[in-house]
Formats: sequence, structure tokens, C-alpha cells
Amino acid sequence: MSAPSCRSFLLSRCLLVLATLGQAVGCSHKKSAGVPDAMGARAMLRCTVGAALKDPVGTPRIGSVVLRDRLRTLVLGDASVIRPAGSGAKALAAGTGAGGEAFEALLDREKLPPRTSGSLEFFIDGREFFPVYLKELQAARKSIDVETFIFDTDDVAAQVADVLRAKSAQMPVRVRFDGLGSDQAAKVQAKSMPASFKPLKDARAYLTAGSGVACRRTGNACFVADHSKLHLIDGDRAFVGGMNVGREYRYEWHDMMARVEGPVVQELARLYDKRWRCDAWWHQLQQGKRVAASTATTTQPPPAAEAKDQREARRQVPLRVLHTDASHGRQQILKATLLGIRCASRRVWIETPYFSCDEIIQELQAALKRGVDVRIVIPQKADADIMQANNGADMRKLIEHGAKVWAYPGMTHLKATVCDDWAMFGSANYDTLSQRINVELNLATSDPHTVRTLATRVFEHDFRTGTRLTAEMAKAKGGPLAELIGDQL
Repeated sequence: MSAPSCRSFLLSRCLLVLATLGQAVGCSHKKSAGVPDAMGARAMLRCTVGAALKDPVGTPRIGSVVLRDRLRTLVLGDASVIRPAGSGAKALAAGTGAGGEAFEALLDREKLPPRTSGSLEFFIDGREFFPVYLKELQAARKSIDVETFIFDTDDVAAQVADVLRAKSAQMPVRVRFDGLGSDQAAKVQAKSMPASFKPLKDARAYLTAGSGVACRRTGNACFVADHSKLHLIDGDRAFVGGMNVGREYRYEWHDMMARVEGPVVQELARLYDKRWRCDAWWHQLQQGKRVAASTATTTQPPPAAEAKDQREARRQVPLRVLHTDASHGRQQILKATLLGIRCASRRVWIETPYFSCDEIIQELQAALKRGVDVRIVIPQKADADIMQANNGADMRKLIEHGAKVWAYPGMTHLKATVCDDWAMFGSANYDTLSQRINVELNLATSDPHTVRTLATRVFEHDFRTGTRLTAEMAKAKGGPLAELIGDQL
């Protein structure tokens, strides 16, 4: 780009900064995007101002990270940006590809979190996950810890809450959910909600009333959300993935969770404990109470020996825990994603409900020029109009460069990636919020069996199920302004 055209481009972007940023803030939580009503405005004020008051030192740091990344996205947008790939990435791109020990060594050199290990079992859609999840909750003997973006107020959330309430009489039960995410979700009920069910007035009040459940509605300093999904049972098994606690995820949307066991669960438990401690108003004073709760035991007998042997016999695979967290300046998921695409020599397959990260789009375009098989699955109809428009605009660019794109019938909320022989999955979307700003949790591995399982059970199935899009079919309404707003989400 020449100097005059570059200056004109930057000027045109800057003229839209204030208007776009204002609209992006109003639409940050997608399920009920739009102008908030009085109740929504009060909830937004409570979540944001309350979080700032609780953490007056950390909030300015979070704000500076968010402002920097939002301005960067607005000013640069989808302009071509030349970024050095690094000697390791160049060597891999020459023939080694993504996945395997050479690629994992590159991730280590790039200072991504070291690998641990654990067993993996995938559950596709709510019909597979929720029965297993409820059974695991009911079988808990020592403790239950729940972290979710949305703990809804519908019948499915009430069913989960009833189990948690009952178990809290026998053991410590902790629940954390995002304030803005859950408040906004409660305003929009699932289409399949039985007419006979009256939604809960407040999920937190219902969980805690007359029970021993310790529940925290997390704040949203600078509109940063905790979008992670992590469920820990007895400290030795966990569920991670994309599903929130609500009816859409049980009956309506396409999504995935994974059960993990082994050493990785200890790392996830430490993560939960750290977040729980930081949620407290006076977390230093409550540290002793927190440790006591997390290590408490009951008089119930331990699990049967054969059940323990059965769990330990499950195959352990190398796993890497990756985060996005603006409060700590972590963009590990974005960094790993860019390296995976940059090093891919054969395929990059992605499924996500929201696609608006221009850096990733640029890497995909570069991969297409190398002859990489780029395939993407998005929803036929996303749950927010602004993201539907942005998905269409970005998919059209990629299709014109040679990518293959499928629209999954209805809403897919599943987040998964396969780059050659490396896979990643979890809570993070391919949007600016998940890649740069919100709190997210993904797992990644080069284990061949896991990669094959995701490729077969998720991608190949969804390629057959979805509709292959042309550039014209991907065309979306809204124009440049809609795309600029979408890029902020």
C-alpha cells in the first residue's frame, strides 16, 4: 500500500472510530444484542461499575488492553499487515506442517503454556452431553465447581440448579457465571421452552436460596466477559467446551463438550481456585476459607476400586491449556491459531459461530495461496444479526480466495480447529472478543487419535450436513459499517 493511500485508509478508519466503538459496546453480548432496556441498563451498570470498584487497580490495566486492541482493530481493520513469521514458523511452513513434535516444540519456543496430559472424550450436542453431565453431578462425592458464561433461567438450567442445590448439602459446591452474559441471556427465552414452565427470576438467587451453594456472578470491568466453560467434579475429572447451562444448548444448538481426566484436571482446578479467589471482594482475607472449602471431604465412601482403575486405564494424551485474558495480557489462543494456520501445509478446518478476526482471515488467505485446503463451517443463521452480516462478509472474501465454506443448518455454537495434525477446541470463537479480550479456555493437542476424532465426528459430518456456500450466497447486508461493528465483537 502506497504512503498516500495508506494515509487515506487510516483517516477513513479513524473517522468511524467513535461511532463504531459506541455501537460495539451496545452489542457486545450477542444473544440479546441491541439497545438495552431499563432493566438491562441497571444490570450493565451493576456488572461494570461493581467490577471496577472491586478491583480499582486491575480495571485500568484491563481498560488499557481493551482500548488498545479495539483501536487497533478499528484503525487497521482488514488492511494487509506484514508480520514476521519467525524462523521456526518459516521452517515448518517449508514442509513440516502443523502438528507433531516439531510444531509442539515451536509452540514451546513461542512461550505458550507447556503441555500436560489427560484423557479425552467428546460429547457432540446436548443429547450426548447433558445426560452424562447430570449423571456426573449426581455421582460427585467430594466437590463440584462450575464456571460458565451463561447460567440461564429456563427449565434446563433449573434442572442443573436443583442437582447442585441437593449436592450442596453433602459437599462444597461453587458456581461462577458471567454477570452480563447471564443477565442478557435471561431476557431471551429459547424457542422450545415449554409453555408450562415459568422462568426463574434470578439464577443466583435460586441456586443459593436455602442451599449451601456458593455462587458468584462475575463482574465485567470494561465490558470484558468471562466466556469460559469449566465444570470440575471431585477435583479429578472435568468438562470443557462451548456449551452454557441452558435450553438452547440441550435441545436447539449444535455444540460440543469434552470430558478430561488425569493431570490436566489439576491444572484446571488451580485455574478455577485462582479465579474464585479473585472474585471475592476481600480475597486475601478469604483465602483460608477458600482452601478449606476446596479440600473439604465428606464421610461418604470413596469410589469403587474398579471404577478408579477404569478411569486410570483411559489413554492419556498430551494437552496444552490455552487462554485469552485481557487482565493478564494473554492472547495465547490467537497466537496458537495464527501459528497453526501459518505452518499448515495440507488443511485448515474451522468451525465457529462468529468469525470477525481480520488477522486470522489474512493468515487463511496466505494459506490458500500456498494450496492449503481451507474449509469453514458457520451457522446458517447466527443468533445475532450483526454477526450474521459479518460472517457473510468475511466468508465471501475467503470463498473468493478459494476457501470452501459450509452453512450448518440452524445454529452451530461449536468451536473447533484442525490444522494438519494439530487440533484445538474449547470456548473461544473466531472473533475479536474471544481472541483478544474476553476470558476464554481452550485445549490443544497433536494426538493423532484426537485429531482424527474431531475431523470425523465434527468436520466431515458437518460438511455432509451443511450447505456449501458460493460467494453470492455468502453476500450479507449491512455494508462497511456493519462489518466494522462486527469486527469489534
